[in-house]
Amino acid sequence: MGFLTGLFFGFGFGVALVAGLAYMMQKRSKQRIAKAVDIKLLGQLTQDDLKKLCGSNSPLWVSFTQFERVRWLNKQLDKVWPSVAKAASAVIKESVEPILESYRPVGISELKFQKLSLGNVAPQIEGIRIQSLKEGQVTMDLDFRWGGDPSIVLGVYTMIGAVLPVQLKNFKFFATIRLIFQLSEEMPCISAVVVALLAKPKPEIKYTFKVVGGSLTAVPGLSDMIRDLVENIVTDTLQWPHRIVVPISANPDISDLELKLQGRLTCRVIKAENLKNMELLSKSDPYVRLFVRPLFKYKTRVIDNNLNPVWDETFELGVEDHETQVIHFQVLDEDVGQDKTLGLVTFPISKLVPDHPLKVQLPLLQSLDTVSVKDKKDRGVLHLELLYHVFTKEECEKAMQDEKDEIALKEKLKSEGLLNSTADAVGGVVGGAGKLVTGAVGGVAGVVGGGVGMVGSGVGMGLSMVGKGGKALTRGVSSSLGNISRKSNGSAKQV
Repeated sequence: MGFLTGLFFGFGFGVALVAGLAYMMQKRSKQRIAKAVDIKLLGQLTQDDLKKLCGSNSPLWVSFTQFERVRWLNKQLDKVWPSVAKAASAVIKESVEPILESYRPVGISELKFQKLSLGNVAPQIEGIRIQSLKEGQVTMDLDFRWGGDPSIVLGVYTMIGAVLPVQLKNFKFFATIRLIFQLSEEMPCISAVVVALLAKPKPEIKYTFKVVGGSLTAVPGLSDMIRDLVENIVTDTLQWPHRIVVPISANPDISDLELKLQGRLTCRVIKAENLKNMELLSKSDPYVRLFVRPLFKYKTRVIDNNLNPVWDETFELGVEDHETQVIHFQVLDEDVGQDKTLGLVTFPISKLVPDHPLKVQLPLLQSLDTVSVKDKKDRGVLHLELLYHVFTKEECEKAMQDEKDEIALKEKLKSEGLLNSTADAVGGVVGGAGKLVTGAVGGVAGVVGGGVGMVGSGVGMGLSMVGKGGKALTRGVSSSLGNISRKSNGSAKQV
């Protein structure tokens, strides 16, 4: 009886097991058929269909078929990242801190990394493209994305001696990186490497700040200051045509890889019309700050109490890449505290025909990010005359030497306390060392005379006159530090 019962249950269990396996195989077969149908449909999608599905988040290998995916490279990068991150952290700290000092804004005595670690999350390369080859060089564009976990603490040293540690959080970085390899006949077959960030698509750097043991409000405008600092450094040192040249072999010839000036942009700032008023009891005191590269900023004189100012001043700016660079204009209202922005606008240098002057009227904007800006109100018009000239070899060499002299002099003035930062804007066209030195001497005299005048004014007129005196003193120092000769209507005019 036990034998028959065991045989019955064994037979029933076997049938149930076979039936279950058959059901599972049939279900998986249906899933495979459905997946095959989906894959077939995906295989019929065109590049345009993929762009519509992915939108702006589509990787470059979707938008541009010449970009190839390199999964094998990402796997290797994950393995070597701990070693690479450690070495890169030391290199970044050593090379970036001097740059921070050059761009250090007013009110800050020193900027240093208190902690710098790139974390354990490796970046990802989403696509790679080999550009058309130039003899002796190989150019590669990498679609680079990094949502890492770096530990970065920047020490902000204030003038009163306090140190504010600012921690960078939620870091995300996306850019297209251009690598240029200069080939060599000797091992390792590469004599130098060029690294740069392409301007299009625009590099995206997203992060948030947290003050360790305090609040960002401890120093007014600190968050905006650091963001401006990062943007200026990236634009002036890393964004194409700017680049970093890394020699690999001993004594390589890197003259062809280094950035050179292509030409000169002569900009005549004529006037502005219908500016937005930022004052309550009077009108704004506007001036224009202009630059192609943030390290070489210039500004016009200030026109008091006027919403339709006429400057008629001419500036000369170096251009490194006619095709990609733009000239930036910022119209600001001078104030005792922080100057207020009245409007912004840019103009692509590629639109200029060499040696053909062009007069333009540019509507001012609240922000250059026109997509996210809600305020579409009229902010006035800036009238300009632009002329682009292509350098000869001799003109290029002279212009580059003039820029080196200008940077050296600004560093000297900064060390003597006459400039807050090497990136400070100066008035007029910087035409040579003698003019900057003369302007510096005038600046010292202006400080002394202005200081005496402020004391007398403060006693007789109260806080109101002190505020006006401080505003005028700041303007006098800034103006005198610039070139003592300004070009107006084609002739030199002493200020």
